[in-house]
Amino acid sequence: MICFLILLLFQVPSADLHPAHEAIESREYRRASRLLDSILESDTTQIEARYLRGIALRERGRNPTLNSRLQRYLTRGARDFEFVISQDSGYQEVLLEFAILKSYQGDLQQAILLAEAQLQHRPELEYTLSRLLSFYWRYVVTKEPEEARQWLRKQSGSLASLFVGRTYERQGMYDAAELIYRESEEAEATVTLLSRARLEFAQMRLGEGTQTVQQAISNLNSKGDAFILFEEIKTIASPSELVEFEEIEDLREYRDFFNSFWSRRDPMPAAPYNARMAEHYRRLRIAEQDYLFNGFRSWFRSDFTYDETHFPSTYPFSSDFTDRGVIFIRHGEPDDYTVGEANSWLYYDSSLVFHFAPTCIGDVCGTTDHFVPAPRGLTFAPSIVGLDELDAERVSMRSLADGLSSDRHQWPSGTRVWEVPFVMAAFRGADGQTLLEIYYEIPLHETAGIPGPDSVLVESGFAVHTDEWDRRSYIREQNRHARGAPMYVDRFQIDLPSAHFNFALHTRVVDGVHLQANRFYYRVPAYSSRDLQLSDILLADSIDALPDAMRREDLILHVNPSGKFRQTAAPFVYFEIYNLERDQDGQTRYRIAYTLTPADERESGTITLQTSDQRGVEASEISYISVDLSQVTPRDYILNVEVEDLVTEMIAQTSRKLTLR
Repeated sequence: MICFLILLLFQVPSADLHPAHEAIESREYRRASRLLDSILESDTTQIEARYLRGIALRERGRNPTLNSRLQRYLTRGARDFEFVISQDSGYQEVLLEFAILKSYQGDLQQAILLAEAQLQHRPELEYTLSRLLSFYWRYVVTKEPEEARQWLRKQSGSLASLFVGRTYERQGMYDAAELIYRESEEAEATVTLLSRARLEFAQMRLGEGTQTVQQAISNLNSKGDAFILFEEIKTIASPSELVEFEEIEDLREYRDFFNSFWSRRDPMPAAPYNARMAEHYRRLRIAEQDYLFNGFRSWFRSDFTYDETHFPSTYPFSSDFTDRGVIFIRHGEPDDYTVGEANSWLYYDSSLVFHFAPTCIGDVCGTTDHFVPAPRGLTFAPSIVGLDELDAERVSMRSLADGLSSDRHQWPSGTRVWEVPFVMAAFRGADGQTLLEIYYEIPLHETAGIPGPDSVLVESGFAVHTDEWDRRSYIREQNRHARGAPMYVDRFQIDLPSAHFNFALHTRVVDGVHLQANRFYYRVPAYSSRDLQLSDILLADSIDALPDAMRREDLILHVNPSGKFRQTAAPFVYFEIYNLERDQDGQTRYRIAYTLTPADERESGTITLQTSDQRGVEASEISYISVDLSQVTPRDYILNVEVEDLVTEMIAQTSRKLTLR
């Protein structure tokens, strides 16, 4: 799993081997091999020294200048591992270490057999299974399915049959693959569940795929399970998430980590499937076909990418893919690209730009593109890529730092993102909580002219998560409407305590192309104070009220979520007043003032719309009024409401943006 985690499990070294241990732990493999060479000159039978030198030589072989040099290091390292195995095949993790060397040599069959043997010898090692999985995965994705299947069927290893299923899956033979996954002896094991989830996403069974991944997270009962789950997400994890994962100590924290990992990325957390998760597995399928990387990032291939200090700590975790594949998995298809002496990819929303080109020595160029610090040949405008070569390198390094530390969701091709204005307002709720109301407007008229049945099924969802991305609540409903019908307004309500929460609202046409997803962070206000307080404002096109309406229940508000009104309209303003004081006659007396201020701070002037004095008997009052804006210049404004309690002289204010067209 994490490359050199196994080094932390070494036995306490004898004094003369301590410097070699330190050199390996700091990845100074040349120094380590020299130290061990000098020790083994006098006694070639020291089993621990041979074991350590096998590791050092193997890792020196990862950074060759010539293939012959690579093979020389790996051959020498193999001899050391073979000696250790001949003396004690159960010595530390020698079988797994030798398996890694075999994978470097491209002998994945032997790597699989050695790692399977390690799993049998020491099943308590949590990281062996995840490393074994990587060997099986690379074997399957680099061999023709029929050839791989023929060899896998002859194996008795724990994962061989599952990867027979992967060979069928790669050929689009989904029924055969699913039969293997469901008939697995360990159908509830993490690796089996994740295999099923990949298949379900490939078949566009998005809800089932999401549920299967969630089941794998819920079933996590060992550190090994956590390493396997991390293998699925390592290509999009951020540096802070990598640190967080490495510091986890118990299984509950692992489950919380993976749940929050997917929740914070889900653009529609109230939907029946995780759209970001589905997109991740789609990109992985494409990357396995188009962006596999065979070899090592050495200076001989690319001076720039060999020095990993240029890049975030997440970069080495994508070593199975080309650099273009790394960016594709994180950010999806580019919004624009160039093809020439170098390929450049541009993402509009983040202004990230990446340049890829092969390493050339003289007239001989490699076949694999790598990151390069500056564009070559024709590319995008200088304002995007940089004004000169030095500026281009600066822009590129910023993009690499940001791009390899983040990821983005991308909707499927053909999606139509429709405009769904919404507004959220807070009011005093029951039992000391705050009542939140969120109104949203669904533009059904946009579905007119789209081929399909006469009606559309519209799904709306609202979700609430805590700061730690624990789900607090969600609401999801589906309603059928006539295709092309007029837009309509709907509402969600929820009671919450005063705290910060992550909110999400989505609307989509089920089995259609229209959707909108909004996420925002918001602190729920408290209304527990005894001081004068006001609720948020709701702006409405009209209000239907019962005679002598005194309570919110006596009103029907036709809220306008966009806050946009024609100049000739007279919008209604609704809000609530809390904690008015009564005078000695048992009455409340208060003054309400309505004003407009230009939203653009460069414009000055306040427009007073109306001021009125009110009397009542209740400590809390509802207030609604229609305001005449016919003489107001069309633009964006802030509508301010100020209430003064004439008994206590206390003042409270609330505001809302309003647009006149």
